[in-house]
Amino acid sequence: MGEMMYTQKEFTDAFRSAIEDRATWFYLLLNAAEELGGDPDKIAEIAITRFGKMKGKKMEDSLGRVTDAGDFVKKLSEGPAFNAFEMERVRFDEKQGELKFRYCALVEAWKKLGCSAEEISRLCKLASYGDFGVVSCFPSLNLEFKQLLANGDECCHMVVTPKEEK
Repeated sequence: MGEMMYTQKEFTDAFRSAIEDRATWFYLLLNAAEELGGDPDKIAEIAITRFGKMKGKKMEDSLGRVTDAGDFVKKLSEGPAFNAFEMERVRFDEKQGELKFRYCALVEAWKKLGCSAEEISRLCKLASYGDFGVVSCFPSLNLEFKQLLANGDECCHMVVTPKEEK
């Protein structure tokens, strides 16, 4: 059988669908943890932070040393996630790295599941432990989100800066 060829749109749609599946599993796992008497938020914090650290280590191993905040943002925004999240590289220099995400398949999946605005905001906060886990592998960097699609903002605005010297 020959090699399959896909358009960028078909590939992006398939990538988004996989992210939506992950968001659905996440939602269902949290509900099951709550039903069983666990603390779903604490479980998510621990597990997703660990996942983020695994991704951060893999990123460090595959891409080499990250030199500054802008370098981190450039490396983070390479690959299929760039189109899937409709990323915009706003700034990437040594003082600051900024990305705007104009689409989030996680948020879209939670909307399709009928989650309330409050639930979506909570789920996003829990999912972001992965992002903070990734950045924790780069101890000279700090991460914050100035805006979030999950909170009704026009985009997710990720800002990476160097940590202040003490």
